[in-house]
Amino acid sequence: MPPILTFTANLVAETTYYVSDWGEGQTSRAARERFQVGGKGINVSKMLQRLGADTTAICFPGGAFGPMCEKWLIDRGIQFKAFSQGCVTRSGSIIRAPNAKEISILGIDSTVSAESVQESVDYISSQSEPCILAICGVVQDWENAVWNPMREWLPNRGEHIRLAIDTYGPGLPWFALQKPDIIKINRQELEALFDEDVRDSPTEHLMKRIAENYDCPLWIVTDGEAEIWTMPRGSQPYQTRPPSVDCLSPIGCGDVFFATLLDQRYNHPTNSLSDAIKLAAEYASRDAASTEIASFTLGPIP
Repeated sequence: MPPILTFTANLVAETTYYVSDWGEGQTSRAARERFQVGGKGINVSKMLQRLGADTTAICFPGGAFGPMCEKWLIDRGIQFKAFSQGCVTRSGSIIRAPNAKEISILGIDSTVSAESVQESVDYISSQSEPCILAICGVVQDWENAVWNPMREWLPNRGEHIRLAIDTYGPGLPWFALQKPDIIKINRQELEALFDEDVRDSPTEHLMKRIAENYDCPLWIVTDGEAEIWTMPRGSQPYQTRPPSVDCLSPIGCGDVFFATLLDQRYNHPTNSLSDAIKLAAEYASRDAASTEIASFTLGPIP
Protein backbone atom coordinates (compact mmCIF):
# COMPACT_ATOMS: atom_id res chain seq x y z
CA MET A 1 0.00 0.00 0.00
CA PRO A 2 1.97 3.06 -1.18
CA PRO A 3 1.64 6.23 0.92
CA ILE A 4 -0.41 9.01 -0.64
CA LEU A 5 0.93 12.51 0.04
CA THR A 6 -1.71 15.18 -0.44
CA PHE A 7 -0.50 18.70 -1.21
CA THR A 8 -2.62 21.65 -0.02
CA ALA A 9 -1.17 25.05 -0.88
CA ASN A 10 -4.18 27.15 0.11
CA LEU A 11 -5.17 26.03 3.59
CA VAL A 12 -8.21 27.63 5.21
CA ALA A 13 -9.08 28.12 8.89
CA GLU A 14 -12.83 27.87 8.67
CA THR A 15 -15.66 28.60 11.09
CA THR A 16 -19.22 27.42 10.52
CA TYR A 17 -21.95 29.56 12.07
CA TYR A 18 -25.36 28.00 12.72
CA VAL A 19 -28.08 30.66 12.73
CA SER A 20 -31.86 30.54 12.88
CA ASP A 21 -32.23 33.11 10.12
CA TRP A 22 -30.20 35.58 8.10
CA GLY A 23 -30.79 38.27 5.53
CA GLU A 24 -29.44 41.41 3.95
CA GLY A 25 -29.10 44.30 6.39
CA GLN A 26 -29.81 42.28 9.51
CA THR A 27 -27.63 40.99 12.32
CA SER A 28 -27.82 37.24 12.90
CA ARG A 29 -26.58 35.61 16.09
CA ALA A 30 -25.17 32.12 15.95
CA ALA A 31 -26.76 29.45 18.15
CA ARG A 32 -23.49 27.54 17.88
CA GLU A 33 -20.29 27.58 15.88
CA ARG A 34 -17.68 25.04 14.83
CA PHE A 35 -14.05 25.42 13.76
CA GLN A 36 -12.52 23.17 11.12
CA VAL A 37 -9.54 23.11 8.79
CA GLY A 38 -10.39 23.26 5.11
CA GLY A 39 -8.45 22.76 1.92
CA LYS A 40 -8.86 20.02 -0.66
CA GLY A 41 -5.82 17.99 0.37
CA ILE A 42 -6.88 17.99 4.02
CA ASN A 43 -10.29 16.66 3.01
CA VAL A 44 -8.72 14.04 0.74
CA SER A 45 -6.38 12.81 3.48
CA LYS A 46 -9.26 12.71 5.97
CA MET A 47 -11.26 10.50 3.63
CA LEU A 48 -8.23 8.36 2.77
CA GLN A 49 -7.64 7.69 6.47
CA ARG A 50 -11.26 6.60 6.84
CA LEU A 51 -10.67 4.15 4.00
CA GLY A 52 -7.62 2.76 5.79
CA ALA A 53 -5.06 4.23 3.40
CA ASP A 54 -1.58 5.44 4.35
CA THR A 55 -1.65 9.20 3.82
CA THR A 56 0.08 12.38 4.94
CA ALA A 57 -1.30 15.87 4.31
CA ILE A 58 1.39 18.37 3.29
CA CYS A 59 0.27 21.87 4.23
CA PHE A 60 1.43 25.38 5.14
CA PRO A 61 -0.26 26.56 8.35
CA GLY A 62 0.95 29.93 9.61
CA GLY A 63 0.06 33.26 11.15
CA ALA A 64 -2.54 33.58 13.88
CA PHE A 65 -4.56 30.63 12.57
CA GLY A 66 -1.60 28.29 12.10
CA PRO A 67 -1.50 26.80 15.62
CA MET A 68 -5.30 26.39 15.59
CA CYS A 69 -5.08 24.44 12.34
CA GLU A 70 -2.31 22.18 13.60
CA LYS A 71 -4.18 21.46 16.85
CA TRP A 72 -7.34 20.60 14.91
CA LEU A 73 -5.43 18.15 12.74
CA ILE A 74 -3.71 16.57 15.74
CA ASP A 75 -6.97 16.26 17.70
CA ARG A 76 -8.55 14.36 14.81
CA GLY A 77 -5.62 12.10 14.19
CA ILE A 78 -5.03 13.37 10.67
CA GLN A 79 -1.41 12.71 9.81
CA PHE A 80 0.23 15.82 8.38
CA LYS A 81 3.54 17.50 7.64
CA ALA A 82 3.49 21.24 8.23
CA PHE A 83 5.78 23.86 6.70
CA SER A 84 5.10 27.16 8.43
CA GLN A 85 8.08 29.47 7.98
CA GLY A 86 6.81 32.77 6.58
CA CYS A 87 3.30 31.44 5.94
CA VAL A 88 -0.09 32.98 6.78
CA THR A 89 -3.26 30.89 6.64
CA ARG A 90 -6.45 32.41 5.25
CA SER A 91 -9.78 32.45 7.06
CA GLY A 92 -13.16 31.26 5.89
CA SER A 93 -16.77 31.26 7.07
CA ILE A 94 -19.78 29.07 6.40
CA ILE A 95 -23.29 30.17 7.37
CA ARG A 96 -25.99 27.56 7.80
CA ALA A 97 -29.64 28.23 8.52
CA PRO A 98 -32.72 25.96 8.40
CA ASN A 99 -34.46 25.77 5.03
CA ALA A 100 -31.74 27.80 3.30
CA LYS A 101 -28.74 26.99 1.17
CA GLU A 102 -25.47 27.40 3.00
CA ILE A 103 -23.18 30.33 2.29
CA SER A 104 -19.42 29.84 2.05
CA ILE A 105 -17.06 32.82 2.22
CA LEU A 106 -13.31 32.43 1.71
CA GLY A 107 -10.81 35.03 2.82
CA ILE A 108 -7.82 36.30 0.89
CA ASP A 109 -5.55 33.49 -0.30
CA SER A 110 -2.97 32.11 2.10
CA THR A 111 0.62 33.32 1.94
CA VAL A 112 3.24 30.64 1.35
CA SER A 113 6.94 31.48 1.48
CA ALA A 114 9.70 30.30 -0.85
CA GLU A 115 11.47 28.78 2.15
CA SER A 116 8.47 26.64 3.04
CA VAL A 117 7.98 25.57 -0.57
CA GLN A 118 11.61 24.47 -0.72
CA GLU A 119 11.25 22.57 2.57
CA SER A 120 8.13 20.80 1.28
CA VAL A 121 9.90 19.82 -1.95
CA ASP A 122 12.87 18.53 0.04
CA TYR A 123 10.49 16.42 2.13
CA ILE A 124 8.70 14.94 -0.87
CA SER A 125 11.92 14.27 -2.78
CA SER A 126 13.37 12.51 0.28
CA GLN A 127 10.81 9.70 -0.05
CA SER A 128 12.81 6.61 -0.94
CA GLU A 129 9.90 4.20 -1.35
CA PRO A 130 7.18 4.36 -4.04
CA CYS A 131 4.52 6.94 -3.21
CA ILE A 132 1.81 9.06 -4.79
CA LEU A 133 1.84 12.85 -4.74
CA ALA A 134 -1.70 14.22 -5.06
CA ILE A 135 -1.91 17.92 -5.94
CA CYS A 136 -5.20 19.03 -4.42
CA GLY A 137 -6.86 22.39 -5.00
CA VAL A 138 -5.51 25.63 -6.38
CA VAL A 139 -1.86 26.60 -6.05
CA GLN A 140 -2.42 30.28 -5.44
CA ASP A 141 -0.22 32.88 -7.10
CA TRP A 142 1.23 30.07 -9.20
CA GLU A 143 3.31 32.35 -11.44
CA ASN A 144 5.16 33.78 -8.44
CA ALA A 145 8.81 32.79 -8.03
CA VAL A 146 8.08 31.28 -4.61
CA TRP A 147 6.89 28.14 -6.44
CA ASN A 148 10.11 27.76 -8.44
CA PRO A 149 11.34 24.85 -6.27
CA MET A 150 8.24 22.88 -7.22
CA ARG A 151 8.50 23.84 -10.89
CA GLU A 152 12.15 22.81 -11.00
CA TRP A 153 11.79 19.54 -9.12
CA LEU A 154 8.54 17.94 -10.28
CA PRO A 155 9.50 17.40 -13.97
CA ASN A 156 12.68 15.65 -12.78
CA ARG A 157 11.21 13.62 -9.92
CA GLY A 158 12.15 10.01 -9.46
CA GLU A 159 9.99 7.41 -11.20
CA HIS A 160 8.94 6.05 -7.81
CA ILE A 161 6.97 9.27 -7.15
CA ARG A 162 3.73 9.08 -9.10
CA LEU A 163 1.47 12.05 -9.65
CA ALA A 164 -2.30 12.53 -9.36
CA ILE A 165 -3.98 15.87 -10.00
CA ASP A 166 -7.17 17.56 -8.80
CA THR A 167 -6.21 21.20 -9.21
CA TYR A 168 -7.45 24.28 -11.04
CA GLY A 169 -6.42 27.81 -11.91
CA PRO A 170 -3.27 28.89 -13.77
CA GLY A 171 -1.27 25.92 -12.49
CA LEU A 172 -3.55 23.26 -14.04
CA PRO A 173 -2.04 23.25 -17.57
CA TRP A 174 1.48 23.01 -16.15
CA PHE A 175 0.69 20.16 -13.77
CA ALA A 176 -1.19 18.36 -16.55
CA LEU A 177 2.05 18.29 -18.57
CA GLN A 178 4.04 16.55 -15.81
CA LYS A 179 3.03 13.01 -16.83
CA PRO A 180 0.45 12.35 -14.11
CA ASP A 181 -1.30 9.00 -13.63
CA ILE A 182 -4.70 10.60 -13.04
CA ILE A 183 -6.30 13.97 -13.72
CA LYS A 184 -9.65 14.54 -12.01
CA ILE A 185 -11.20 17.96 -12.68
CA ASN A 186 -14.68 19.39 -13.07
CA ARG A 187 -16.37 20.65 -16.22
CA GLN A 188 -15.46 24.30 -15.61
CA GLU A 189 -11.81 23.40 -15.05
CA LEU A 190 -11.80 21.33 -18.23
CA GLU A 191 -12.98 24.35 -20.20
CA ALA A 192 -10.01 26.37 -18.91
CA LEU A 193 -7.68 24.10 -20.90
CA PHE A 194 -9.20 25.25 -24.20
CA ASP A 195 -9.52 28.44 -26.19
CA GLU A 196 -12.72 30.39 -25.58
CA ASP A 197 -14.21 29.56 -28.98
CA VAL A 198 -14.53 25.83 -28.19
CA ARG A 199 -15.26 25.87 -24.45
CA ASP A 200 -19.00 25.40 -24.95
CA SER A 201 -18.46 22.10 -26.76
CA PRO A 202 -19.88 18.91 -25.18
CA THR A 203 -17.70 17.31 -22.52
CA GLU A 204 -17.18 14.21 -24.64
CA HIS A 205 -15.83 16.33 -27.49
CA LEU A 206 -13.44 18.24 -25.23
CA MET A 207 -12.13 15.05 -23.64
CA LYS A 208 -11.37 13.54 -27.03
CA ARG A 209 -9.38 16.64 -27.93
CA ILE A 210 -7.53 16.84 -24.62
CA ALA A 211 -5.45 13.77 -25.40
CA GLU A 212 -3.88 15.64 -28.32
CA ASN A 213 -2.08 18.01 -25.95
CA TYR A 214 -1.63 16.17 -22.64
CA ASP A 215 -0.11 12.78 -21.83
CA CYS A 216 -2.23 11.26 -19.07
CA PRO A 217 -3.51 7.67 -18.86
CA LEU A 218 -6.77 8.58 -17.12
CA TRP A 219 -9.00 11.66 -17.29
CA ILE A 220 -12.12 12.06 -15.15
CA VAL A 221 -14.44 15.06 -15.40
CA THR A 222 -17.22 15.64 -12.88
CA ASP A 223 -20.07 18.11 -13.17
CA GLY A 224 -22.00 18.30 -9.90
CA GLU A 225 -25.10 16.14 -10.12
CA ALA A 226 -24.64 15.57 -13.87
CA GLU A 227 -22.86 12.65 -15.49
CA ILE A 228 -19.25 11.81 -14.68
CA TRP A 229 -17.10 11.42 -17.78
CA THR A 230 -14.19 8.96 -17.75
CA MET A 231 -11.56 8.51 -20.45
CA PRO A 232 -8.74 5.95 -20.10
CA ARG A 233 -5.91 6.27 -22.58
CA GLY A 234 -6.76 4.69 -25.92
CA SER A 235 -10.48 4.46 -25.12
CA GLN A 236 -13.55 6.51 -25.84
CA PRO A 237 -15.02 8.65 -23.03
CA TYR A 238 -17.94 7.08 -21.21
CA GLN A 239 -20.53 8.32 -18.70
CA THR A 240 -21.45 7.31 -15.17
CA ARG A 241 -24.57 8.72 -13.56
CA PRO A 242 -24.04 9.62 -9.86
CA PRO A 243 -26.78 8.78 -7.34
CA SER A 244 -29.43 11.42 -6.72
CA VAL A 245 -29.56 12.80 -3.18
CA ASP A 246 -30.96 15.74 -1.26
CA CYS A 247 -27.84 17.88 -1.03
CA LEU A 248 -27.18 19.42 2.38
CA SER A 249 -23.66 20.63 1.58
CA PRO A 250 -21.65 20.34 -1.64
CA ILE A 251 -18.41 21.28 0.15
CA GLY A 252 -15.87 18.47 0.03
CA CYS A 253 -17.86 16.12 -2.24
CA GLY A 254 -15.25 16.30 -4.99
CA ASP A 255 -12.52 15.63 -2.44
CA VAL A 256 -14.32 12.52 -1.19
CA PHE A 257 -14.64 11.38 -4.81
CA PHE A 258 -10.93 11.94 -5.46
CA ALA A 259 -9.86 10.19 -2.25
CA THR A 260 -12.00 7.15 -2.98
CA LEU A 261 -10.69 7.00 -6.53
CA LEU A 262 -7.06 7.18 -5.35
CA ASP A 263 -7.64 4.45 -2.78
CA GLN A 264 -9.26 2.20 -5.37
CA ARG A 265 -6.61 2.73 -8.05
CA TYR A 266 -3.52 2.44 -5.86
CA ASN A 267 -4.59 0.26 -2.94
CA HIS A 268 -7.14 -1.98 -4.67
CA PRO A 269 -5.78 -2.22 -8.24
CA THR A 270 -7.64 -5.44 -9.02
CA ASN A 271 -10.96 -3.60 -8.81
CA SER A 272 -12.23 -2.39 -12.18
CA LEU A 273 -12.12 1.27 -13.10
CA SER A 274 -15.90 1.30 -13.60
CA ASP A 275 -16.45 -0.07 -10.10
CA ALA A 276 -14.01 2.48 -8.68
CA ILE A 277 -15.90 5.34 -10.34
CA LYS A 278 -19.24 4.03 -9.09
CA LEU A 279 -17.96 3.73 -5.51
CA ALA A 280 -16.39 7.20 -5.64
CA ALA A 281 -19.66 8.64 -6.93
CA GLU A 282 -21.64 6.84 -4.23
CA TYR A 283 -19.43 8.15 -1.45
CA ALA A 284 -19.44 11.68 -2.89
CA SER A 285 -23.24 11.58 -2.93
CA ARG A 286 -23.38 10.36 0.67
CA ASP A 287 -21.08 13.23 1.57
CA ALA A 288 -23.41 15.71 -0.15
CA ALA A 289 -26.26 14.41 2.03
CA SER A 290 -24.21 15.21 5.15
CA THR A 291 -23.03 18.48 6.68
CA GLU A 292 -19.69 17.01 7.73
CA ILE A 293 -16.96 16.17 5.25
CA ALA A 294 -16.07 12.46 5.07
CA SER A 295 -18.22 11.61 8.11
CA PHE A 296 -20.92 9.52 6.43
CA THR A 297 -21.41 5.77 6.83
CA LEU A 298 -19.10 3.68 4.69
CA GLY A 299 -20.26 0.49 3.06
CA PRO A 300 -21.04 -1.16 -0.26
CA ILE A 301 -23.19 0.37 -2.96
CA PRO A 302 -26.86 -0.59 -2.39
